[in-house]
Amino acid sequence: MSLRLNNFTSNSTPYNFQLPYFAAKVKDVILDSSHPEYLIKGNDSSVGAIKFIGIDTPLARIETSELKIAYPINSNNYQLPLKEEIVIIFTVPSDMITQPILGGKTTATVYGYITLLSIWNTPNHNAVKDPADETKLKLGWEFKEDSNIKPLQPYPGDIITTGRQGQSIRMSGTKYFLNNLTDDSNNGAPFTIISNGKGVDKKTNHIVEDINRDESSIYLVSDHVVPLKQARDKAKAWKKPPTRADTYQGSQVMVNGGRLYFNSKDESILFSSKEAFGVTANTVNLDAKEYIALDAEKIYLGEKALVEEYEPVLLGESTEQFFSELLYNLIELSKDLVKAKTIDGKIIPNLILRGKLLEAGMKSLQAQINPGGKSQLKSRKVFTE
Repeated sequence: MSLRLNNFTSNSTPYNFQLPYFAAKVKDVILDSSHPEYLIKGNDSSVGAIKFIGIDTPLARIETSELKIAYPINSNNYQLPLKEEIVIIFTVPSDMITQPILGGKTTATVYGYITLLSIWNTPNHNAVKDPADETKLKLGWEFKEDSNIKPLQPYPGDIITTGRQGQSIRMSGTKYFLNNLTDDSNNGAPFTIISNGKGVDKKTNHIVEDINRDESSIYLVSDHVVPLKQARDKAKAWKKPPTRADTYQGSQVMVNGGRLYFNSKDESILFSSKEAFGVTANTVNLDAKEYIALDAEKIYLGEKALVEEYEPVLLGESTEQFFSELLYNLIELSKDLVKAKTIDGKIIPNLILRGKLLEAGMKSLQAQINPGGKSQLKSRKVFTE
């Protein structure tokens, strides 16, 4: 970030700019190159800069173009203010500190800002309208004020980051009567909650995360029970059903949202589990271009197979070979029946007719199998051991 001396404008404001820090009200924010002062305030270096006025200064006494400018002190992590919010302004060195003057020392400084004052203690906005301004509070741009956005209820020792629209990150772990994840058994065990979109609670001024009501959440816990309501709990494909989501206590990561989509644009999505890998849904759909491979010591199809192991599948090639030999012997039998005669050399009409019918039927069945090659009975997609 480049901080420039030529950003100083009129000194006509009636408050003391020589103090090391002071409170000021935001009147404008430079967001991009469309701002009329983007070029003269430092080009790309001006993005995130604010134009401010002393909180006790009547705006009517100063032209907008004369307002002073302040830059984010930490460009890696800062909260962009809205119009009419109050920030703390500091005097900081400018980029000209690298150009020594007057015996090797420089007094080149500009203004930097940090910390929004939480006038209303709400994450949505903390703007204050000028008492003399009879118009509606203008927060700037298309920002939508939402009175339903409430601050998180802190627990002892928490580190909390909140957004203006109901986003939050909480790093916590201390037992507290409003903390439903921590009790005597896990007091001090860390957990982190990333939550986006809170459920509306009109009964309290501070809210806590609710994994079942918030729009989407990620819970990283170390020794906790998270009261997640499972979308489905069918577990008939298990010999021993897994512990329910709302009763398991231990180290885990829980992700909850209206839809979860994982996309690997360059390589693979890989899951590796020491124990089980479970999926329960209304339908389970697998699509692959080349093949789908399943391997295990035992593969069960259906819940009864899992319990009884009573109906193993047949091997297609071996079964066809068995049928081939059986049909061959039946065809040979049919040929003998066609030639059948009594001991005195008389033909036996019934056996001859049965032999002809049997031979025709066996040859028809024989045409449907092809040991070692493709046939009507063998699947061209599914193979087993």
